[in-house]
Amino acid sequence: MILTPKIWVRLVALVLVTALLEVVFFSKVEWFGSTPDGAVLVVMSLGLLGGSVSGAVGGFSIGLLIDCLLMQTLGAFGASLMTVGYVSGRYRENVGRPQRGAIPILGGGMTLLGFVAFAAIQIGTGVDADVSTLIVRDALVTSIFGAALAVPVFGAVRLVLRPAVVEDRPEAAKSRRPVPAKAPPGAGAELS
Repeated sequence: MILTPKIWVRLVALVLVTALLEVVFFSKVEWFGSTPDGAVLVVMSLGLLGGSVSGAVGGFSIGLLIDCLLMQTLGAFGASLMTVGYVSGRYRENVGRPQRGAIPILGGGMTLLGFVAFAAIQIGTGVDADVSTLIVRDALVTSIFGAALAVPVFGAVRLVLRPAVVEDRPEAAKSRRPVPAKAPPGAGAELS
C-alpha cells in the first residue's frame, strides 16, 4: 500500500467509521440470535489489500478503539482483530490478491478466526462467563454472516483505498506498456 498524507486521512476515517458502525449499528442488529461482525471484514479487507503489516496495524487500531468505546477488557478485541489482519495479510503475501470467489470463503473463515481468538483471550484473561453449546451455533451463524457480507465490505474498502492499492496481478503487469531502452549517452558517436 502506498501511504501518502491523503491516504492516511482515508485510513483514519476508515478506522473511525468502522469502530462507530460496529458499536452503533452492527452490535444492535440481531439475526437468528447472532450479530454480524463488520469490523472483522474491514480488517480482513485491509490485510488482503495492504499485506500483513497494514492488516495487523489496522486491526489493532480498530479493535482498540472498539474496546475503548465499549469499555471492556482493553486490548481483547484489538488483539483478536490484529490476528485477523495479520493472517489476511499473510494470505495476500503468500497467495496473492484473492479472486472474487475466494472472498466469501475468506470472510467466513476470518470471522470464525476472530470469534475464536476473542473467546480465547476472554477465557485466558479470566472473564467469568457461562460457556454452553450455544456458542458453537453463534460462531457458525456469525461466520455465515461474514461470508455473506465479505464481498460488499471488501469492495467498499477497496473503493476507499483505491489510490493506495498496489496491484500485483500478472494481468496488471501485462497491460502496462514497456519502457523503451535508451542507449547510453555517446554510444551513437562511435559509429559515425
